[in-house]
Amino acid sequence: MKKSVVGTVGLGLGMMLFMSGCKLLEPLAIAQGVTCQEEQNIADDGRLFELRDRAQNHIQSGKLDQAAEDLIELFQGMQSVSKNRDRVLSFIEVVNGTQAQEGMLETLVNRLVEQGESFQADLVLDAAAGMSNSLDTGYSYAKTRTLAGIARLYIQRGQRDRARTTLARAILAETGIRGAAFKTKGLSEIARTYIALEDTIQASQILGRSLHYAQSIVYQDAYSQAWDFQPLAIYYGQVGQLDKALELAGTISEAYYRSQTFAEIAKNLAAKGNIERAHKIVWDHVSDTEIKARGLAEIGLRSAKQGQTDRVIPLFTEALRQANLILDPNGRMVALSPILIHYAEAGYPDRALQEIAPLERPEIKAKVLSAIALEYATQGQREKASTIANQALETVRTIPDNFEQQLLLPDMVEDYTRLGLYEVAIQAAQQIPYPEKKQDLLLELAREAATRGDDEIAIKAAEIMPINLVAVAFVYQNLGKTERATELLSRGMKAVESLESNELKFEMLASVAVEYAKAGQQAKAEELFAQVLLISNQVQENSYAWVTVFDRLIEGKRYDFALQLVRSIKDEYFQSTLIKRLMETFIQEGKIAEAYQVIELLKSPAEKVSNLILLADKNLKAGERDIAREALAKAFDMARTVPGEESNVMRFGGQYDDQGNWFGYTEVEDPMDRGSLYEEIAIRYGQLGDYNAAMQVVRSLQSPTLQNQVQQRLACYR
Repeated sequence: MKKSVVGTVGLGLGMMLFMSGCKLLEPLAIAQGVTCQEEQNIADDGRLFELRDRAQNHIQSGKLDQAAEDLIELFQGMQSVSKNRDRVLSFIEVVNGTQAQEGMLETLVNRLVEQGESFQADLVLDAAAGMSNSLDTGYSYAKTRTLAGIARLYIQRGQRDRARTTLARAILAETGIRGAAFKTKGLSEIARTYIALEDTIQASQILGRSLHYAQSIVYQDAYSQAWDFQPLAIYYGQVGQLDKALELAGTISEAYYRSQTFAEIAKNLAAKGNIERAHKIVWDHVSDTEIKARGLAEIGLRSAKQGQTDRVIPLFTEALRQANLILDPNGRMVALSPILIHYAEAGYPDRALQEIAPLERPEIKAKVLSAIALEYATQGQREKASTIANQALETVRTIPDNFEQQLLLPDMVEDYTRLGLYEVAIQAAQQIPYPEKKQDLLLELAREAATRGDDEIAIKAAEIMPINLVAVAFVYQNLGKTERATELLSRGMKAVESLESNELKFEMLASVAVEYAKAGQQAKAEELFAQVLLISNQVQENSYAWVTVFDRLIEGKRYDFALQLVRSIKDEYFQSTLIKRLMETFIQEGKIAEAYQVIELLKSPAEKVSNLILLADKNLKAGERDIAREALAKAFDMARTVPGEESNVMRFGGQYDDQGNWFGYTEVEDPMDRGSLYEEIAIRYGQLGDYNAAMQVVRSLQSPTLQNQVQQRLACYR
C-alpha cells in the first residue's frame, strides 16, 4: 500500500498523481494511461532484472544449468514485453558485453561447452537469437549488433549453418539503421563476423561500406574517431588488406589508440607467420613505449610458437630494453610483467628469471615467478619448478594487502595442482584464510592426486581439513580401492568427532552426511544428520554456521535434511531467511506441498502472507495459475490475522534541529502492514484475471481512499 505524504518515497505507483502534487485526481482514463504503463513497466523490469542478476550469480557460483535456465527465461520474457531503451541496452550488454569484459552470454556458452553441455549452450543461443529477431526497426542497430554477436558464438560452437542464418538476419537489420555513426559500427560488427567465418571477400565488401560512412562523419573529438577507425583498421588487417589497415591506423589522431591499433595489426600479422613485417610495423609505427614493448613480446611469443626460434631472443631483448626506458618505476614494472611472463611461455624461463630484479612490487613479482615455475614444470624440470614456485609463494606472503594475496593464491593452487606441483599447491592452499575456499581447493587437489595414483599427496592434502578425508574416501571407493576407502572414512569420522568447536563439528558432520547421501548410503546419512541436529542445540542461535550447513544441504540436494534443520532454528531472523530460500528451492523443484509446509514454520502472520504472495508470484510466472490462486486464497485468509493498524508509516533518515525536532525524514508505508498486504494480494488476483476475488480483498480495506487507490491499480489489469 502506498501513501501520499509530502517528502514520502512511495513503494509503488498507485498514488503517483497525488505524489506529483495534484490536489485532485485526473480523469480516471488519463490516470490509467499514465500509471498503468508505469505499473506494467515496473513489474516487467523487476522480473527481467531479477533473472539477469540471478543468472550472473549462478555463473559465478558454477551453477551453469540454472544460469542457462535463467537466461533462456530472460530472453523469452524480453520477447513478451514492450521494448524500451533500458531493456534493449541491457540485452546488448548481456550478449555483446562492454569494452571491459565479454558478455554474460559468451561466458556462459563457453563454460557450458567446456563441461560438455553443448546442447544446453545451443538452447541459450537460440533463445538469444529469438529475442534479437523480435526487435523492430526502431532498434535496428541493437538488432544488428546482437545478431552478429550471436552468430560469432555459433561459429565458435561449429554451428556454421546457424551462424550464416543469424548473420543474414543481422544484414537485413542493418538496412534499418539510421545515421552514419550507427551504420559504421553495425557494419563493422557484420564484417567481424564474416572474418570469423573466414569469408574475407564478404568481409572486405562490408568493411568498404562501413568505412564510407565513417569518413562522412565530422567527429567532435579524437576518442570518437578512434572508436570507429580502430576496429576498421584491425579488420582490414585480418582480411589481408595490410596497406589499407596501416593507412587507416595512421589516420587515428589520438596517439595512444593509434599505437594500440598498429600493435594489434602487427600481432595478427605475426599470428599468420609474418614475424619480420610484424616486427617492422611495431618498430616504425608504435610510439607509446609500453605498447611497443608489449607488442614486441607478443610477436616474440608468436615466433616461438611457430618454431622461428632465431627471432625469439632478439625480440624479447628489445622488448625489455623498451620497457626499461619507462621512467616511472610502477609503470615500468607493469610493463615488464607481461613481457617476462611471455618470455617464460616462449620456452625461456631461465632468461625471464634473470630479468626479474626490477620487479619490486611483490604482487607483480609473485605473478611472474609463478608463470616461470609453470613453464619449468611444463618442460619437465620439476625440481626447478618447485623451487621457483616456493619463491613465488614466499613473495605472496610479503604482499601487505590481504585482498591482493587472495587474488593470487587460488590461481596458484589450481595451476600447481594441474601441473602436479602438489607440495607447493598444498602450501598455497594453507595460506587461504577462507575455510570454504581452502577446503574446496584442497579437496580438488586430493582428488586429482588420488586419481593419478599419488596416494601420499592425496592423504596429505585431505587430512588438513578433516571433512576432505571422507570425500576422498569415496573417490578411492569409486576407484575400487575399498581398503583405503574404509581406512579414510574411519580417520575422517574420528577427526570430525574430535573437534572441540561445536560450530565446526556442526558444519563438518553435516558435510559428511551429505557425502554419504551422495554415495547412496542413506541410512548412514540419516544417522549422521541426527547427530547434526543434536549438536545444533549447542551452537549459538545467531551463528553463521547455520547458513553454512544449510548451503551444504541444498548443494547436496538433501532438502529433507534442510527442512529438518530449518525446523530446529530458534533465531527468527535466520529461520525467516532460510525459509524463503528453501521455499524458492521447493518451488523450483515443483514441490508445492513442501513449500506450504515450510511457510507454516514462520512465526509472524505478516511474514507468512509475504511468502505466500511470493509463492503465488513464482507460480504465476511459471504459468501455474491454479497453484497461484490457491496461494493467494491462503494469503488472504492469513492476512486477516495480521495484528495492528491497517496502515503504518515508517520514517527514515532526516536530522534533528537545536530543539530536538526531527525533520527532513522520508516516510514510507510499511509493506508488511495489513493494508499493504491486502493491496498486493488484490493486485495478484488482478494479474490472474480474477476480479471478483480481487474486489473481495478490496472491500476488506477500511479506508475508502485506499480502496480507490487499489481499484485504480486493478484497472490496469482489465
